[in-house]
Amino acid sequence: MKNKLAPELISAAMIGVGFGLIGNHVHEKWHRLGREAFLARESQYFEKLYAAQVSLLHEILIWTLAVLVAYAVFKGLAVLIAKVFE
Repeated sequence: MKNKLAPELISAAMIGVGFGLIGNHVHEKWHRLGREAFLARESQYFEKLYAAQVSLLHEILIWTLAVLVAYAVFKGLAVLIAKVFE
């Protein structure tokens, strides 16, 4: 059995870098647009997503789907990187 730790670590690092880049982009965008634009967007976000009641089953299904997609991306990257290492 081949060691698959290195491809999985590289895959996790790539996903971490991707999230870091996205987070930095969001931070820079709101820094550029300013406090009032950020607060207006957050108010709209609250009204759209949090003001209405959502069922527990709906939340569980959505988060399960999100985690499955994230896991599939992680494993897909790991398999691709493992192929490169062969």
